[in-house]
Amino acid sequence: MIVLAMDYSVMKQAHPLLVLDDIRASIDAKEILHGVTFTVKPKEVHAIMGPNGSGKSTLASVLLGHPGYICKGSIVLGTKNLIKMPADERAKLGLFLAFQSPIAIPGVSVMNLLRTAYQSIHKQKESGKLQSIQNSVLAKRFDVGGMPIGEFTSYVKEQAKILDLDQSFLSRGIHDGFSGGEKKKLEMLQALVFKPKFAVFDEIDTGLDVDALKVVSAGIFTLKEQGTGVIIITHYNRILKYVTPDVVHVLVKGVIVKTGPATLAKQIEKSGYEEFLRE
Repeated sequence: MIVLAMDYSVMKQAHPLLVLDDIRASIDAKEILHGVTFTVKPKEVHAIMGPNGSGKSTLASVLLGHPGYICKGSIVLGTKNLIKMPADERAKLGLFLAFQSPIAIPGVSVMNLLRTAYQSIHKQKESGKLQSIQNSVLAKRFDVGGMPIGEFTSYVKEQAKILDLDQSFLSRGIHDGFSGGEKKKLEMLQALVFKPKFAVFDEIDTGLDVDALKVVSAGIFTLKEQGTGVIIITHYNRILKYVTPDVVHVLVKGVIVKTGPATLAKQIEKSGYEEFLRE
């Protein structure tokens, strides 16, 4: 029995699950989530659907450790409970959040963001060439998470090409003057570059035309094929026409009132949320 338990622990580390158990979240003394529980496996796509004000974006914020919320319950990734960890520690363990309305940061280029964040998440792994650089600050400039900076730049450009983004996009200020579609593509680009264990997309489909929607959906499919578990938060079935979810959860007034297969999203598109609001 002891050997089996040890093997199970190793398995969880190699193929971690994301387990939310009885998540309750409050802000300004008002409880918004009232005991949310579900499990996401690697390569699974979960859709969280619900009407406005149901707590969907709150759930996304709580998953990544927004400090404004008081939370109870547990968020377990592999063997670690993240519920008391700050956002940066959760990111280093493999969680990623694509924001619904990302803010602009003029003066900081997209490439600088990607390089700095990748270094932080994947740490510095000095190769023989890098160890020969005596100046540690200079060494960091030539090493991005174990990759020479030229190799990392090529890697980023490959991911940008998947999203139909011109290379000039990488030298622009973060979200500075970006269209709605460009903002959502940058969120997706970050996910593709960082390769998180689990990615949360908060209304990634908002403001996208059909062509951009297809591109973003292709990015989600790529993540899934690479082993990332995906949570898509959305009002509508639009994006789910291009990315078929394995599981659909209906969140109403901070509670999951229904869980089902992909056909549940089609049912909601046809009939709306009225029947769930009555429950």
